[in-house]
Amino acid sequence: MIAVMLFVFLGALLGAALGYAAKVFHVESNPLVEKIEGLMPGGQCGQCGEAGCRQAAEAMVRGDLDPASCPPGGNALSGAIADMLGVSLEAGEEDIQWVAKIDESSCSGCTRCYKACPFDAIVGASKQIHTVIQDVCTGCQLCSEACPQRCLSMIALEPDITTWYWPKPEAGPKTDLAS
Repeated sequence: MIAVMLFVFLGALLGAALGYAAKVFHVESNPLVEKIEGLMPGGQCGQCGEAGCRQAAEAMVRGDLDPASCPPGGNALSGAIADMLGVSLEAGEEDIQWVAKIDESSCSGCTRCYKACPFDAIVGASKQIHTVIQDVCTGCQLCSEACPQRCLSMIALEPDITTWYWPKPEAGPKTDLAS
């Protein structure tokens, strides 16, 4: 019984010490960085040139990184980040969603692709065929770089009824409605 009481006392003491240390060593961060990081995919893929999504958000707030630098996020994320930062985006290309496709006849089941996928979009087991869950794949291309058999390729996802959107109207000449 004494041992249990000792461990409870030590646990409470260490918990209080950690709580105090958290208050003393707390570092204030920019709330805008927190908001932008919350919008990002969170895969830490590094395609933007930064180590992870937190570092990319910090660089965007500083102005060192363009809001359109996150390929897995696409144009929708770029637009949202540009609005938050109050900057304008250059007219970009059409928002094409890329997904990984595995040539299952060439797949040896080496597991390197699903270990490289930060979004868990690839399923399979060792020495068995793998497949991609298209709804989860962001098109970051980390899996295709990791595949030694080169049986993974990136394909453009064809728009269907759930992914297609009406294009924005283009500005044209004004017509006089009074005539």
